Amino acid sequence: MSTQMLNDRTFDASNVAKVKASPASMTYGGVVAKTLVLLILTVIAASFGWMNALKWFSPSSGLLFFAGYIVLMMLTFAAVANPGAAAAAGVVYALLMGGWMGAISRVYESYYEGIVGQAVFTSLCVFLACLLLYGTRIVKVTNKFAGMVIGATVGLVFLYFVAWIFTLFGVRFELWTNPTPLGIGLAIAIALVAALTLFLDFAVIERGVQAGAPKGFEWYCAYGLQSTLVWLYVEILRVIALLRGS
Repeated sequence: MSTQMLNDRTFDASNVAKVKASPASMTYGGVVAKTLVLLILTVIAASFGWMNALKWFSPSSGLLFFAGYIVLMMLTFAAVANPGAAAAAGVVYALLMGGWMGAISRVYESYYEGIVGQAVFTSLCVFLACLLLYGTRIVKVTNKFAGMVIGATVGLVFLYFVAWIFTLFGVRFELWTNPTPLGIGLAIAIALVAALTLFLDFAVIERGVQAGAPKGFEWYCAYGLQSTLVWLYVEILRVIALLRGS
């Protein structure tokens, strides 16, 4: 989750000292360019995952995907501990997560034709809407707002972890996976939290640019923003699947 990376401690002196000094400072354009690089790598890896989805998903794939999840978490923690390594960690994250996204998207597409296109378009619209709302200051990121979103995100991380552990033992969260009103409501709530996290990302990026943070933080912020966009897409994909399944 990007809140592990982009928060009120991102530009602490101890973190800034870990990024290579540069005469140039981070800019909005630099963050956008590096985010696009990571997203392009994600899409390339996703195409590979799409083509190999049927090979990857098997009765024994649960442990494999759980191991991949742990690796992704370790990459994020490594970037948090050493922001200077965010570029390398972000590239590896994009390739691994892209492969998983492509595979899971292929599975959803096999059940609901056209769902991937719907999810991509909806995710783009949500991102642009959040950017517009933040840029026009219709939505302001206050300490209370940030605290609520971070608290909800931490709760969801715990929920994901518990659900994943249960699936390893063949136990499914029917409340979460079935297209019931409660299940759909929960999925929409999770997607909403993912969308609200974008506002926190925008605020941290703006703070870094205004403070003249080292240019190396462009990769760090791009990594965090990319992880939010990936999360948003996956949750929107699940919401649309539940709605169509109902």
